[in-house]
Amino acid sequence: MVVSVESLPNCNPNTFTTTLMTSSGDPQTILRLAEEKIRVKTIALGLRITEFFHDFDRLRSGFVTASQFKRCLDTNLRLLLSPEEEELLFRKYDIKHDGTICYREFCDVINRKYPETKITPYPENFTNAAPPYLNSWRSTRHIGTQDESERLRNVLQRIATYCKQRGIDVLTTMEQYDKHQMGEITDSQFYRAFVGPQLTEAEMTLLRDKYSDPGKPGLINYLNFVQDLNALSRTNETTFLKTDTTGTDNTVVVGIEERPEQRSVQEILDKIRIATFKYGIRISDFFKDYDKLRSGIITEGQFESALSLSVQKQAFLNMNDIKKITEYYRRPDGRIHYKEFVDMMENAFNIPELEKKPLTQVTRPGRGLLSKPLNTNLTPDEEDRVSQILDSIIDKVLKRRLVLFPFFKPFDRSKAFTRTCTKHQFGRVLRTLDLIPSPYDFNILCKKFEDRESGDINYALFCQMIEQDFVAIKVEPEEEFTFARARMEEEQKREKLIIKIDTSNVNLKDLMGRIRHHVLINRIRVKEFFEDFDPLRLGTISQSRFIRVLASLGLTGLDGIPLTEAQMHALCNHYRHPEHSDLIVWKQFEQDVESVFTLSDLEKAPNVQVSPQTIYEMPTTGTANWSNIDPFNKEELHQAMEAWKAKCEQQRIDILRPFQQFDKHNLGHVTRLQFRQCLAIAGLTYTEKELEAVEAAFIDDNGFAYRHFLEWIIPRRPEPLRYNILQEDLKNLNKQRVLPEIKPVTSIQDVLQKIKGQVFRRRIRLYEWLKDHDKLNSGRMSFDTFRRALNPCQLELLESELSLLED
Repeated sequence: MVVSVESLPNCNPNTFTTTLMTSSGDPQTILRLAEEKIRVKTIALGLRITEFFHDFDRLRSGFVTASQFKRCLDTNLRLLLSPEEEELLFRKYDIKHDGTICYREFCDVINRKYPETKITPYPENFTNAAPPYLNSWRSTRHIGTQDESERLRNVLQRIATYCKQRGIDVLTTMEQYDKHQMGEITDSQFYRAFVGPQLTEAEMTLLRDKYSDPGKPGLINYLNFVQDLNALSRTNETTFLKTDTTGTDNTVVVGIEERPEQRSVQEILDKIRIATFKYGIRISDFFKDYDKLRSGIITEGQFESALSLSVQKQAFLNMNDIKKITEYYRRPDGRIHYKEFVDMMENAFNIPELEKKPLTQVTRPGRGLLSKPLNTNLTPDEEDRVSQILDSIIDKVLKRRLVLFPFFKPFDRSKAFTRTCTKHQFGRVLRTLDLIPSPYDFNILCKKFEDRESGDINYALFCQMIEQDFVAIKVEPEEEFTFARARMEEEQKREKLIIKIDTSNVNLKDLMGRIRHHVLINRIRVKEFFEDFDPLRLGTISQSRFIRVLASLGLTGLDGIPLTEAQMHALCNHYRHPEHSDLIVWKQFEQDVESVFTLSDLEKAPNVQVSPQTIYEMPTTGTANWSNIDPFNKEELHQAMEAWKAKCEQQRIDILRPFQQFDKHNLGHVTRLQFRQCLAIAGLTYTEKELEAVEAAFIDDNGFAYRHFLEWIIPRRPEPLRYNILQEDLKNLNKQRVLPEIKPVTSIQDVLQKIKGQVFRRRIRLYEWLKDHDKLNSGRMSFDTFRRALNPCQLELLESELSLLED
């Protein structure tokens, strides 16, 4: 049983417990309460009482003298024990009856969680537990009158209900300002960390007076505040369950506002959209605090909390509206997809990624479209009555030539210039000008011009309907927005100037094959070129930038693939974004091209067979198709190639050297004239028909492909795989027999004597060699490590001798 001191806020804890213990004459009760007082003080201060006794018990015998025991309690815990309590403690823990105190037994009793002799089916009721929070044993300031106590309880009830419905952890929020974990924060920190409902200054002052620390002015014990909120939350849950089961209590839950009108989801979204645009609220920042991984999904409680903190006050939302929005965006798993909601709210009157569209004209709402409209919930009879009241007021204003707006404006200074006033202020002005109608008519008039959310009267619209020359809100019709029509005309003119290019003759499959071949042989990383033009990594760029990247890849240069304009537009049309026609999906193009190196996500499909890279190699443009060569030319080609091949083998002619002298850049091509010169240098004879047949077979758009030609003249011999040869050599080497040992030593004494002789003659220090392999200095090592350590010493030990030494 823990003695709670929070119920008596005006009493000193030490005085209270001392009075309670001395009032009872039972020694067992006095001893138990003394131990309880020591236990509460120890846990509240976070002390390890055993450490203090160790300073007096150097030999760790578990016993100290009575004076040392008293010094530990008085010096470290600062407890005032009565002589009777000290005598009972000394008598209980004097186990040897020699005047020494067994502090180990005392510490076990103090640190014990459950009583030793209490065996009950509900042990949690007899727990030796600490107070609920750190330092919560401190007393709070007393609230004097009954009225103040009732007001404080109502305020705490509102805060507890507000935090419970929104899932707000008050303790975590206030602990951020308590860096030293003292359980106290300053007044200003308490005001900043407060996350409850909107409170008046008097209510905040009441909270500050209640939970301020009497011993430390300017500090507030927030742990007591959190403890009271948690107690009220548990009480509310218990009361709600009881009333729900009995069905006798139908009290409305505090915090849920019931209104007669039920708004649709679209009306609620429009209100939030207008409030977000009007007040410039970055609504996404409130939701991102709950989404650390930026997944776009949060829980229902987090969504309601972020929505209420961001726009509930500005958009005049009640809990029913928030519940409707939560239900609308709820996923099947119970979580909320807030990303779609945030994008709709922040891009209500804006276009996303506007920095990429400098010519786009942003549509802004016209003047007056976002103003507060008049109340339209009046019945037809009330509307007729309002028109009659306004006609009578208009007649009086015209006859007396009154200007109404300056009379209402002074009442609008306390809330900035909102063009609204209270109902009482509206009646005062009408009474001053002698324009006020009967009470019934005045209520109907206020109902027409009042704001349904705040209840204030829109006097600006009232003045506009009374005075002909006064304009409070001007609503611009859609015809005045001429920029949309001008933009459409500009786009039509631009479409007329665009020259349509015919891409029907482009073979996209062959074109992509040649691009892959170019990327493969030059080892180009396509991704690095596109990322320079896509800093946000969206995977899309404009068409002009896509063509620029193709040029930088070497696809339009002299040494690359000379793409035509039709081929470039065919690529753009193939990889165009399905929703945004002015963007190209370069990420898909990069995946299609870089598939020549490897396939993506291979770690997820280990059984997929990767095709060799040679299948992506393509011949140079203009290469002749040998299947379509004329039979006569094919015969001449065969005769010439066989004759040149035989002559090069017989006379050992190095035919590669002349071609390399003409091909300085190692491109694999020479001109037709250079090919004939190379044949003349090598001394290869030919006829004119044979030469024409050879040239027709090996000449493409880049010239004569001498490398392909030399593969026929000097074919390369395939080299065997060296890995298989090494494996066979290793197997043969392992099959060899080990040579027999010559005169091995058979006793351990002879082995040690042999080692001693080597150490003495060569001045070897075996310890230095063995120590390097024993990092932990354990004196032990494995067999393999032992042999590895002795090998550099060159002790000339045979295999049997090493085995004998190890055994």
